[in-house]
Amino acid sequence: MGNLDGRRIIVTGGAGGIGNAAVRLFAAEGARVACTFNNAEPDAPPGVHTARCNIADRAEVYRVFERFAETLGGLDVLVHAAGKHGSQAAELVDEQGWDAMFDLNGKATVWTNQAAFRHMREHGGSIVNMGSVEGVRGFAGNSMYAASRGAVMAWTRSVALEWGRHGVRVNCVAPAIHTEIFERQRQQMDPATLAMVDAHLAAAIPLGGRMGDPLRDLAPVLAFLASDDSRFITGQTLAVDGGLMMLGS
Repeated sequence: MGNLDGRRIIVTGGAGGIGNAAVRLFAAEGARVACTFNNAEPDAPPGVHTARCNIADRAEVYRVFERFAETLGGLDVLVHAAGKHGSQAAELVDEQGWDAMFDLNGKATVWTNQAAFRHMREHGGSIVNMGSVEGVRGFAGNSMYAASRGAVMAWTRSVALEWGRHGVRVNCVAPAIHTEIFERQRQQMDPATLAMVDAHLAAAIPLGGRMGDPLRDLAPVLAFLASDDSRFITGQTLAVDGGLMMLGS
């Protein structure tokens, strides 16, 4: 999965399923890791630095990243895993909901990427953002979320073009991963809806017919993108979804 020994890494959303899996694997592979959180402090391995951060606040993001970079002795990698999910019928979308979604997915991606780039522009580095299957294919009932993730993927391609001359590569992953958020959604479904969702996943995901595991299926891909093994990859969205988003499906 690539050599991460001594690599200086910031992960946003370190308390969430994807972010926490990344933090755990990076630390186990010898990286120097710091992570942000919003509400509950993450269950992080010893030696991982943590800080509460409102990722939609540009000034706060810059302050926290500056402190992390000083603590880590620089910055080589950002994995921006924090964000917001939500479902709502398109005709019910209002200004407040739209702004909240784009603050925590769109603006936060820009601010965290900018803050990381400040510390990478002299020596290069890797930035990994979160895209989504919905952002590529669309999804009924998730129009706001799909639009916000589509914006993240367009931003990623654009800054990959701008920042490549500094040796900074910028990529996205589009995961289909079983997180705590997905589990909470399942628990709120009635038996008929749950059966329909499981039947859809079984038909739509060729590898196993279900969502992947954060630590086993996604974190190793993030480690690859954080390492020099991915040194010639930038501006891409890598689907880590068991085949859900394959062309023609």
